[in-house]
Amino acid sequence: MKLLSTSLFFAYVAPSVYSQTNSTNQTLTNTTNTTEPEVCPCRFEGNDDDDCIVYGSLDGDLKAWPKADQACLDAYQIKVDAPDPSSTCLNANSFVLALRLGDLSSSQAKFGLGTPYGGFFEESPMNAMLPVLKESITIAGTTYDCEASSSNCYNAMKPYFESNAMGMQEMEDVCDTLQGTVFVARETEQSVLRTRLCTEYREPATIVSACSDIFDALEPELVKFSTKTCGGFGTGPGSRTLPGCSASTDAATSLGSGYNLFLVLASSIVGLLVLV
Repeated sequence: MKLLSTSLFFAYVAPSVYSQTNSTNQTLTNTTNTTEPEVCPCRFEGNDDDDCIVYGSLDGDLKAWPKADQACLDAYQIKVDAPDPSSTCLNANSFVLALRLGDLSSSQAKFGLGTPYGGFFEESPMNAMLPVLKESITIAGTTYDCEASSSNCYNAMKPYFESNAMGMQEMEDVCDTLQGTVFVARETEQSVLRTRLCTEYREPATIVSACSDIFDALEPELVKFSTKTCGGFGTGPGSRTLPGCSASTDAATSLGSGYNLFLVLASSIVGLLVLV
């Protein structure tokens, strides 16, 4: 099995998602099931139940898989990097710091910030995909010379993101998108792992004990669909409707702006990451 560099995905695919966040605000609801499963879908936000469900698709149907834990992923050295919204989005100060020096320093999300004041960032003359701070910005009637002091300009943004309604919404949109990027990364890890376990099973090779739970769920399907390529077991749910759960009625309906778009990306990206 060959793995394509995951950095290529976040360098070229994730930025395009940022630009689509505001136009994609779909929710996932289950309108056909009258009863909901007791176990919730994994949201990968750090507070999932240990037995949360990772949804994929198999043979054209929605498929619920157990989530492989970190020990299992580590055993096969499966890791997809993603920004950490828990630190970037802690408050306006941390958000502005991320814009200046952190995860958002080269993000195209910056192009959509400060819209009531004509925007805070513009295209770099060297690279149209790279946002740079404007020579000057105006906030609430005060103009700041960013060439003289970029620090003054970034400091002036903090109250905008902290208390201005438009600024707060812009920050929320970016943070929702960051969380969606985390979801894609974690979903991709789970998909790559299922594909890897299929490959190990067919070689054959010994499955590490840390992955026994996910393999126990996977093995009957490997037997049933013995002619299916291993990539088929790593397929995500795509745009299929996911059920909620009895423990949290909004588990599938409040996953944030652009979630459906990320779900489709998580499903399709496995084809780029895994070549069987």
